Amino acid sequence: MALKKCSVGIHKQCVEIKAGDLRLAVTTKVGPRIIGCFIGDSDFNHFAVLPATAYPGVDNGFVLYGGHRLWHSPEELPRTYEPDNDPVKVVQQKTGVEFICKPCEATGMLKKIFVEPLENGLICVTHTIENTGMWPVELAPWTLSQMAPGGVCIMPLGTDPEGYPFAPDRKLNFWPYTDLKDKRLALGSDYIMVKSDPKCEKSLKIGYNNFAGWVAYVNNGQALVKYFDYDFEGAYSDDGCSNECYTCKDFTEMELLGAKETLEPGEAVQFVEYWQGIDGLPKIATEKDIAKHLMEHLLVQEGDCCCDDDCCCEEEGDDCCDDDCCCGHHHQHGDCCCEDEEAEAPKAEKKKCGKKK
Repeated sequence: MALKKCSVGIHKQCVEIKAGDLRLAVTTKVGPRIIGCFIGDSDFNHFAVLPATAYPGVDNGFVLYGGHRLWHSPEELPRTYEPDNDPVKVVQQKTGVEFICKPCEATGMLKKIFVEPLENGLICVTHTIENTGMWPVELAPWTLSQMAPGGVCIMPLGTDPEGYPFAPDRKLNFWPYTDLKDKRLALGSDYIMVKSDPKCEKSLKIGYNNFAGWVAYVNNGQALVKYFDYDFEGAYSDDGCSNECYTCKDFTEMELLGAKETLEPGEAVQFVEYWQGIDGLPKIATEKDIAKHLMEHLLVQEGDCCCDDDCCCEEEGDDCCDDDCCCGHHHQHGDCCCEDEEAEAPKAEKKKCGKKK
């Protein structure tokens, strides 16, 4: 089957991948990057597409093209800012398409993004970082989606009001340039909201331990929702952040991180996201709006357990979990957190974040 090609702005010869109402465009001349994200019949690109200009303060050729990219944490110069200006290798597989860049000369890291449309309308995005160097490296997979201006990033706090009352259950981190009085930032009882304002020159960034397993960006009456797995036993960068959000006048960055791993030469780590597109939403401006208009469309509801009878991760022929569930407040689409062995996701390969040889 021939791959369908498309163009997004200056990016020609992109590969188009579609599942249900969600359509993605992946670059081949640079990357790997997912440069286009379209929902329904709309031509509105939920990803920001930026001019191919040098990034301020970085002199190694790194360009911030926009779209969705794969980095590794912790953020350091020059390690994190690896240029992705060369063409990628495109490998068509049975269930999807993989985009592979050359190993970075400075770090020895090789990056892959495998995009797999699923029958239920989701698109599975598997990010792989492989250590092709000669020494061990500690890192965490870090995915960043630069969203188009004008929307709002919604991050669930996932707290339990009736939980253990004698210890904190959430931790918020703010970057030095963040003003806590910034009107774009709204800290609610159940959600954090970061609103885009193309007229605001100041930047803002917040991060926290999102164990609810999803994050969303709502714009133009539509939403891109990402589902991911949180490792309760893992150590996370940036003082425990699994979810971060950065916003400036040109874009809002929806960022997810995996737990830190030490990769020996030849080892790789994967981080998996399941993307859902939602259409026909009214304006989302408050927590009440989220609860009323957005939550009904999500595959995971607050307080859900993947072992319930009505489990949204179950597909025909799947077995769910035992009655006693260890997950509490989250689950990964297609995964079961309650068995000793990892459950298989829709793809034949493992979909959990972790090392492999």
